[in-house]
Amino acid sequence: TLSTRWNHIWKHVPGLNLEYDDFSEHDSFVSFIDSFLSFNRDTRLHMFKLTYDYSEADEPEPSLVRRWLDTVSRMKVETLDVTDDSAESWELEMTPALYTCGSLVSLKLVGLTLPSPDLVSLPSLKDINLILVEFTDEWALEKFISQCPSLKNLCIERSFGDDIPMLRVRSQSLLTFIHIVDSHESFDDERILEIDAPMLKYLKLSDGRTASFKLEDTASLVGVHINTAFNLTSTRRFCPNDAQKRNMIQNFLLMISRVDNIVIASCTLEVTYVIYEYSRYEQLPVFRNLSSLRVNLDGYVWEMLPVFLESCPNLTTLVLGSIQNHVKVGITVSPRRPRVLPSLKYVEIERPFKGDALEMQLVGYLLVNSQSLKKLTLSLDDSLKKERSVIFNELLLMPRLSSTCEVVVLSDDPYDITNESAYKFVL
Repeated sequence: TLSTRWNHIWKHVPGLNLEYDDFSEHDSFVSFIDSFLSFNRDTRLHMFKLTYDYSEADEPEPSLVRRWLDTVSRMKVETLDVTDDSAESWELEMTPALYTCGSLVSLKLVGLTLPSPDLVSLPSLKDINLILVEFTDEWALEKFISQCPSLKNLCIERSFGDDIPMLRVRSQSLLTFIHIVDSHESFDDERILEIDAPMLKYLKLSDGRTASFKLEDTASLVGVHINTAFNLTSTRRFCPNDAQKRNMIQNFLLMISRVDNIVIASCTLEVTYVIYEYSRYEQLPVFRNLSSLRVNLDGYVWEMLPVFLESCPNLTTLVLGSIQNHVKVGITVSPRRPRVLPSLKYVEIERPFKGDALEMQLVGYLLVNSQSLKKLTLSLDDSLKKERSVIFNELLLMPRLSSTCEVVVLSDDPYDITNESAYKFVL
């Protein structure tokens, strides 16, 4: 039990983190916030975090929450985190006072609506996280972002239902941009994302719906994380005569071709392969600076991988991970003679390895085509159908282009009842 002193001390804390579920009654929730804000009205507020749900009968009305947001803006709040857990109501709009809160450094909004502002003055704002936020029109985000001169990090996780066909991100200071949209077969609208951020260093696109990406100056870009099929699916397949789509993807690849580090999903590689197949006269851009590549495979469909690897002449590290991707482009890979990978030194297969035919073919391809390979590491799956000795023997018999290459196999110790250690086999 806390001392009675806390009846007054709590009012002096520099921040407030509240959820409606923390209170048994609606009136006590409202009274608590009003009392705190009133007591501190002449002081700076470091943090204000509020979670509520309009779908509940006793939840605060939008007008009440707007009043609180106006108040914390006047109190020069630095970190603001507001979450509406209602079922996609978007009843609450970001208040005009927040657009001119000069002290605001970090902003996170979940389930709110972002109106198109008349005036924006946010000189200190560095971090913006918008999750399932609706925009009143296609200019709302651009007006907002472009007037944040100190913005460094922007994350947008869009909802299925937003009707914005073109989203523009323009910032002279932005360093990190993350754009997340879930995929869905029933949505076939042609969404466009434009990014003009000359200082951008890291870009993540986990986007199953956007059909077209337009990147401006990417000279500062160092790393990208790409998981998109450009709105192509097994039912919306690439049309060979669609020169506009082909050129857009070619330009997109060209704009990210100078980075040092790439994480890419198998669905993106499938589209890349399709473009390659239909554009034999148009070579993929050379990723000359790329030293580290992670490919997240959906299953062991890897036949499109060599086309991309052969465009990375200075690649030294390759990691093959896994992903459960709902996007299925549906490709047929034509047989082709693979080329030598001159610089690849380290390969790690993170996916649990069972020794199936496709897995063995992948390992064989990497061993026989990597002339500088030093180490290939894989981890055996617990639910092996093959005997370990059979897998080891098949790996030992595989030809290797590099005479110094070792294959490292990690395997759980079947005799260790704690299951906390692993055997390491070097072949």
